[in-house]
Amino acid sequence: MAPAASRSPLLVVLLLAVALVLLVSAVECYSGHHDVARSSAVARRSGLGSGQYVRHRRTGAVPHRYVLAESRNSTRNSNHSSPAGSNATSSGEEQQGRHHRGHRHRVRNWIIGFVVGSLTGVISGLAMSVLFRLALNCLRGLYRSKSGTVIFTPKLIKRAEHLAFLRKDDGLASVAVIGRGGCGEVYKAQLPPEAEGEEPRFIAIKKIKNRAGDGRGAQNNLSDEESRLLDKWTRQIQSEIRTVGHIRHRNLLPLAAHVPGTDCHYLVYEFMKNGSLHNALKPNAGGEVLPWPARLRIAVGIAAGLEYLHVSQRPQIIHRDLKPSNILLDDDMEARIADFGLARAIPDSNTHMTTSNVAGTLGYIAPEYHQTLKFTAKCDVYSFGVILAVLGTGKEPTDPFFTQVDDVGIIMWLRRVIKDGNPAAQAELIDDAIAGAGYEEQILLVLRIAVFCTADDPKERPTAKDVRCMLSQIKS
Repeated sequence: MAPAASRSPLLVVLLLAVALVLLVSAVECYSGHHDVARSSAVARRSGLGSGQYVRHRRTGAVPHRYVLAESRNSTRNSNHSSPAGSNATSSGEEQQGRHHRGHRHRVRNWIIGFVVGSLTGVISGLAMSVLFRLALNCLRGLYRSKSGTVIFTPKLIKRAEHLAFLRKDDGLASVAVIGRGGCGEVYKAQLPPEAEGEEPRFIAIKKIKNRAGDGRGAQNNLSDEESRLLDKWTRQIQSEIRTVGHIRHRNLLPLAAHVPGTDCHYLVYEFMKNGSLHNALKPNAGGEVLPWPARLRIAVGIAAGLEYLHVSQRPQIIHRDLKPSNILLDDDMEARIADFGLARAIPDSNTHMTTSNVAGTLGYIAPEYHQTLKFTAKCDVYSFGVILAVLGTGKEPTDPFFTQVDDVGIIMWLRRVIKDGNPAAQAELIDDAIAGAGYEEQILLVLRIAVFCTADDPKERPTAKDVRCMLSQIKS
């Protein structure tokens, strides 16, 4: 991004220079044309008398003596009239020259004004850009405390003091653990109220260990496996900050704050009380399941979030770990794409990126990424197609059901049944928990889109924008 931004002012200056050269060339051509026209006019006026004399000579109808007499008379007349004629001619030429010089001066003044105005505009724009960046950095500095805490969402966390408990040794002793992942534990905490009677605000805190040598521990005491894990966790911290730390979208879960510690890092998010899509697809305590209209709405929200990451965001961001457990649900059951620890930003000049090993979750990884270690935006589309299959069938890729059928995995099973076209077999694809509610046609449409998204050839898969448009056209 920075190189492109630095090249754009240079490109503008270069274009202005080319325009200046073209305008000066046009003026010179225009001036030369007027000089030639003026010389032609003077030549015509100077040759007017001789032309008349030649015409008299060519007529031959008048006797020679009369011609001589006429010549003498015309010579006298010309001698008497030449001073006045020459004075009139020189006066006209001077007036025309003054007019031409004034015209050239006006054109030159216009060119100078245009160039000076353009350069002034460019310089003013660059100055305003620099001032805006300085003001933005100063504004961000207001949310950076001396302890190193960085607040990315001041609407949720208004002061760094609200997170001061994380710097205590027993800061998380009284906080509930709501989940555990590959990076560590996830906690739920309540922020102190700003005023009496204010509705309580909850946050989710992800605790990630420091990289070896960052804290006060001894790096030499760590094994190779522990060092590799710590490096992986450090990359995930950096990935979270670089991606969702500075972007906002209604279907993305933004990073609210980052609190560095002596032996760990804390990543703070807004708490989603409805949990993840993985848990929502399971029957709750009352035996109720997520109905199909809510599932379709969640699918549209995920597609909208992916469209923002792939199309609207520059450089585009590839999530690389889309799965139901990384889709959180807010108070309105809107989908929020979360956990950007494996996300990568692809520059606009690159068609793909290559990694040293495969990242993601088994069953949701695109086949070309698994084989070539190259990932693109179409890898996220493949993972999203698997999520659509899970929403319609209610089966995860690791479901024991697939050990009882000949097909290897949920995608191969779905492709075969959809391709066969047997209505009875297709009806068996639908999740039993939502079957018989009158949405069978919509569910089968979504399952066909899932097959479309999980094509073996990445070029045959739709973009995230195309998928969002197709899902939006399905009326629930």
